Amino acid sequence: MPYLMAIDCGLTLTKAVIFSTEGKEIAHGFTKPETSYPKAGWAERDPEDLWHHVYRAVRYAMTCSGLEPGQIIGVTITGHGNGIFCLDKELSPARPGILSIDTRASETLVTLAGEGTLEKAHPITGNQVWVASSPVLLRWIKDKEPEVYKKTKFVCEVKDYIRYKITGELSTDHTDFSGGALIDTANISYSKEILDAYGIPEVNEMLPQMLDPWAISGMVTRTCALETGLKEGTPVATGGIDIVMTALGCGCLDEGQMCVIVGTWSINGIVMEKPVINQNVLLTTTYCVPRRWYQVDASPSSASNLDWFMEQFCHFEKTEAERRGISPFEIINEELEGLNPGSCDIIFHPFIYGNNIQPSARAGFYGLGGWHKRVDLLRAIYEGVCFSHLYHVQNLRSALSDKKAYISGGGRRSEIWTQMFADILNIPIQVPMSDELGALGSVINAAVAVGFYKDHREAVSCMCSIIRKHEPDLKAHEIYMKKYDRYNEILGAMKTPWNHMYRTMHDIKGLT
Repeated sequence: MPYLMAIDCGLTLTKAVIFSTEGKEIAHGFTKPETSYPKAGWAERDPEDLWHHVYRAVRYAMTCSGLEPGQIIGVTITGHGNGIFCLDKELSPARPGILSIDTRASETLVTLAGEGTLEKAHPITGNQVWVASSPVLLRWIKDKEPEVYKKTKFVCEVKDYIRYKITGELSTDHTDFSGGALIDTANISYSKEILDAYGIPEVNEMLPQMLDPWAISGMVTRTCALETGLKEGTPVATGGIDIVMTALGCGCLDEGQMCVIVGTWSINGIVMEKPVINQNVLLTTTYCVPRRWYQVDASPSSASNLDWFMEQFCHFEKTEAERRGISPFEIINEELEGLNPGSCDIIFHPFIYGNNIQPSARAGFYGLGGWHKRVDLLRAIYEGVCFSHLYHVQNLRSALSDKKAYISGGGRRSEIWTQMFADILNIPIQVPMSDELGALGSVINAAVAVGFYKDHREAVSCMCSIIRKHEPDLKAHEIYMKKYDRYNEILGAMKTPWNHMYRTMHDIKGLT
């Protein structure tokens, strides 16, 4: 029986996941590569060390699966977008890879905005760039590390470097560099006009060959086979950025289908037949199936807020979960089960890790009283995260024609939370079966690339499945919308205090 493998290079974990051609997860291996923070705001990863983590994850997955190397008929790679990896003429790292959580280029971004660069580039890229967007970082390297810029002969994203280590061939795909604001999104081509606008025209000579995510980009080399346990000559599909692969793993193929990712970021995307450049959303990128694009609105304001609260205040749940051999999140869901939509009068802004509303925005609980318990705070976090997603979904809703949303990320495991999403977004929610939806979307592309399925539609019909559905409760929706009004009212009132708090803390640090 044939199988497929996806390698997923995330910001936290590196995974290798093996699937059957029916979409069933067979085995996986994962490691946690080290992220270095050499200066405040910097976040880097040693490319060679990352490769060591990848091949260990692959070898572990192969061992756990019990499969023969020849049973893997295709390999593909996905990973986080943005950041940048710079390679010299020998295709060795010219410097450590810069990750998408890096903020070193803040002043560069301000300079580019003042020069009018962002305004010029947006109609071409469809992206609202931020400090870790690829062209912003390349401009920073040119200005701040000229010796590295001079030495750099090729630039790529994280998955591209790993694919090079597997195949010996350097290439990229259009979803990654589209999401990274380096290509003409509508025409799916490199744009000299973009590079000129950013003041980095030399990068035109550094860009690798750009392929479709479902294309064969090379074969497993003998060296890679010896390190990983894969078979030499196994086809490798190009792959793409993780957010579009996750949507495909949910089964999103047609215009108007929406994917909501409840993870570190609140990522909300919708499939489109034509690239519509929208100033109100974060980005418009190419998609991982032919003749489709993907529009995304997002912010770092999702389930990571719950993770933070768990780490700081839920020691009882952790201890009880360990005693019972279950996840602490299952304990939380048990505690929340008896609370209805109108039982909690606390409002929570889920901005523990910031927000795209304004740089100084911070998280906060509002309306706390002496009668409230920890479970009320947990309920407020669940609701606040849903409200954050609703803000983004409203920016996309005009393009929503499928009248339902697929939900992914860690939050999908909680039936209480997914029902809350249905009630607050006021659309039916479908929960896919797989826990590794980015990897599943990747192997769907690999299955098409190697010819196992004739096209993406056939692959999705055979490999994607839904485990449960939630219909919105209209009475609950009405209650939540009253709370959402208060959420937005407080948000508006806090904009000036947030700025004052930021300046105060900056002044205090200057005195200490």
